[in-house]
Amino acid sequence: MSSVGSKRRIRGWHIWPLALLAMGLLGCGSRTGGGGSASGGSPSGTAGSGGATGSGSGGDRAAGSGGAASGGAPGSGGAPGSGGRGAEPGSASGGSDGSMAGQGASPASSGGRGGGASSGGRGGAGGRDASGGRGGKGGDDTSQGGHGAGGRGSLGDRFLIGADVTDQESAPEATRANLLAVMKEHGFNAIRLRTFVDPRAADGYDQVNGYADLAHTIDFGKQIKAAGLALLIDFHYSDNWADPGKQCVPVAWQGYATIAELARALHDYTKDAIQKLVAGGARPDMVQIGNETTPGLLIHRCDSGGQPLGMNPINGLASSGNWPNLGALLKAGVDGVREVDPEILVAFHIDRGGDKPTDKAGAALQASVDWITQALKYTAFDAFGESCYQRYQGDPNSASATKTGWTDTFTGLAQKFPDLGLFAAEYGPMQREINDVVFGLGGRRGIGTFNWEPTTRGDWNTGHDLLRRSGSTYTAQPDLALYDQMKMDYASRL
Repeated sequence: MSSVGSKRRIRGWHIWPLALLAMGLLGCGSRTGGGGSASGGSPSGTAGSGGATGSGSGGDRAAGSGGAASGGAPGSGGAPGSGGRGAEPGSASGGSDGSMAGQGASPASSGGRGGGASSGGRGGAGGRDASGGRGGKGGDDTSQGGHGAGGRGSLGDRFLIGADVTDQESAPEATRANLLAVMKEHGFNAIRLRTFVDPRAADGYDQVNGYADLAHTIDFGKQIKAAGLALLIDFHYSDNWADPGKQCVPVAWQGYATIAELARALHDYTKDAIQKLVAGGARPDMVQIGNETTPGLLIHRCDSGGQPLGMNPINGLASSGNWPNLGALLKAGVDGVREVDPEILVAFHIDRGGDKPTDKAGAALQASVDWITQALKYTAFDAFGESCYQRYQGDPNSASATKTGWTDTFTGLAQKFPDLGLFAAEYGPMQREINDVVFGLGGRRGIGTFNWEPTTRGDWNTGHDLLRRSGSTYTAQPDLALYDQMKMDYASRL
């Protein structure tokens, strides 16, 4: 899609998205908008016990063997194919995503991490001194992989009041510093940045300056982290906008002839990007593997404006017979993150936050459940985000109906998938309503929300922008007062 400065992208439903819609794959219209209890390591340094599904102290994957111990002897590593993943290198760890045996820690090395109960969420970080330290608090005792409450990496159970301000990436560093300072003052504690594979490519987002490439993302991300804000990186896996209407295969990846080759490219790109982000002082707290991947991932070949020309011969279309392809791509992205830093939360994101007036009641929830259920066949992940715009995932004429729909979707997902953290990956108006819905999920299951480009006016926020830039300063708009109140009301988790 075309873009002029921000997510003012022409979410056109051209022939290929229409074909997907006919197949029942695209759940909603596009917008014109610029886009468990764990046996922790003990001072004795004994190995962590590997547990099968349903056991109390295994790795954090289903049927995973390899809970970490605290220093001393190696943990019982997950055998190849077992699906177990242990702690990060340096602690006694299990196998990595079922692909390799575990690697034990050196004697008197860092404290280990407790395994997940019932192969659920992984335990929090253990002690890191020579004595072995204590095992971390584990996740929920459930059957799905991912971080349980209390084991969400460095985030703990914080609630993120966030925003995507990638459109301000081109501003001078001092101007961006002013923006971050103002946002923090009004309660924001997290920033989301999107990144494209090669925005200078023939189908790229910014073929002149290359904004939203990895280098620019690292530069802005370092500033965000230095300001004390959490960072969410949104990998589009495209040279241009990826959304429900299109998922364009990067030009550099279009020569691959098999899904294995395409998955390897995605894995290597992701791993390299995370390594460079960490090395550059921009370690993400959470990563999205794809953006609004309702129809799948890496589907189209696109023109110079980022519009689909046709299907890529090898693709990750979310059709019933093609989910093994999509599953391989999703797993490749997850693995690419976790091989660098297992404590970074890994999330997926689709655009079914609530029903539209023309939808059958519960359609958004069912579509989300179906998508997650399929994805879990191929990889475990930690969090799941929904787009939640009143105009696109709600009733444009009824705020109450929209909030009810969002509540039904998030509550239903929390009940169905008790190990997944849930968040609103994008939203515009109804700021207080969507924050209350996510914050109010039982068991502190709501991770947070991310307002889409609140520094820009567009049809995604219909006059509900929060800050307006003039030169190097940003002026607060009326809706920003909502965040002052949320800052007080949500103080226990910020």
